[in-house]
Amino acid sequence: MSHCIGIDFGTSNSMIAVYKEQGVIDIISSDSGKRFLPSVVYFKKENEVVIGDNAKSMQLLESEQTIANIKRYLGTDKEFEQFGNTYKPEELAGLIFKKLMMTYQDYSGEEDASAVITVPAYFDHYQREAVRSAAEYAGFNVLRLLNEPTSAALYYNNIGKNTGETCLVFDLGGGTLDISIIEMDVDSCSVILTGGSTEIGGVDFDIAVADYFIENFRSKHGIDLKSDPIAYQQLLFQAEKAKVELSSLNEVNVVVPYITISKEGPLHFKDSIDRDTFSRVTAPITAKIRTIIEKLLENGEMEIKDIDRVLPVGGASRIHSVRGLIWDMFNGTVKKDMNPEEAVACGAAVNAAMLKGVLKDKTFNDVTAHNLGIEDDNGNFQAILNRNEIYPVEFSMEFTTASEDTERVKVHILQDMARSSLNTSDSVSENPEQFVSLGEFEIETKASEESEEPTIEVTFSIDNSGIISVNAAHLNSGSKGDFTLRMTIKNESLNKIGIF
Repeated sequence: MSHCIGIDFGTSNSMIAVYKEQGVIDIISSDSGKRFLPSVVYFKKENEVVIGDNAKSMQLLESEQTIANIKRYLGTDKEFEQFGNTYKPEELAGLIFKKLMMTYQDYSGEEDASAVITVPAYFDHYQREAVRSAAEYAGFNVLRLLNEPTSAALYYNNIGKNTGETCLVFDLGGGTLDISIIEMDVDSCSVILTGGSTEIGGVDFDIAVADYFIENFRSKHGIDLKSDPIAYQQLLFQAEKAKVELSSLNEVNVVVPYITISKEGPLHFKDSIDRDTFSRVTAPITAKIRTIIEKLLENGEMEIKDIDRVLPVGGASRIHSVRGLIWDMFNGTVKKDMNPEEAVACGAAVNAAMLKGVLKDKTFNDVTAHNLGIEDDNGNFQAILNRNEIYPVEFSMEFTTASEDTERVKVHILQDMARSSLNTSDSVSENPEQFVSLGEFEIETKASEESEEPTIEVTFSIDNSGIISVNAAHLNSGSKGDFTLRMTIKNESLNKIGIF
């Protein structure tokens, strides 16, 4: 039987794990010897890219040819130009998955690989399909797209930490925040609620600290380092380094020799930041995190005392101000007995073992993170399948046309609360940024008899793997239309690229 593979495709780093006999889980090391692969792509030439540690090191020198944080751009229209070619975010993600495939093949000697791929719980369905298409382009058979907090809970459950508790999984990665409340038993995990944001992650703390350094330098020298791509990248690198070091130190000194040149000659960057200052400059981010947690509990009609355990997941959960926020809110319920960086990949490998029949005594369910529905003739969102529904699931709703003589109608499929669970608008026309357009199709609505009121039944369904399908039927005439959200990468220039 082929290996049970789990992949954590991350904003900052990606990781691949394999479930073996007796429940042993291997994290496959990258070619640099590390247990993770930096999710960075460097275009060395038109048909040659470097991925991983060597690519990350090129950010300082050739930032225009180096692309990081690709996961954050999935589901957007952003394009990246390199050597006269244009690439979409999912295509660049496909290159990272190809590097992961090469890493797995070196480890196993096998050409084919079936894997569970994790995605942020708060990813919309378009973003999920971008991940799936990238993995499939690289040659992986995607067994399932698994929500990251659920994956971490599966791992926690698998290593025997299961005592019939209600757990809050707090997953803060490089670019996304997921919070799920999960009921955990000896042989099962059941997700109750989920929320989060795809606009909050460790990267945002780096940007806030870098901006603090830039403002200090501007006040002293009158020079804006943000206008210099190389200088700004250096400060982002130093900000990330300071963020990590402040997890164990009270103050960090930052020195960058020859960061720029003034009329008087070269200037060096020298500054420091302590924990209190870090907490102050990143306070807007932690305030949003607190609000998202409080709102999730409120929506579930739960209180702090209802949470038995908090499981911190993701490297950014180590940030001292984040850690302080979680301890302040939940006190002694925060667990520290699993590696937050590796829990998601390991949980995906556990799920792969379940799907392949290697693990037969464990079950779990997951829930939808967004409301799904359509846009009505007034430009408002009509929810059909509500968030926090256990899937696989199917819901239907009946509509009529605005006019009896309408011969065709457009079914515009939407997902609400785009980017953040704090979004609450019902008006697509007034707040388009709070919705994701998943697709649209038309159906004929001409009734067979003039006296009949036109009736259209719209059905939303999500299967075990999270694939969304929409069907619409005109009950009067029998005409039908349907839509399934699937993406495929077809950029021929990608196939000419050598990966190192």
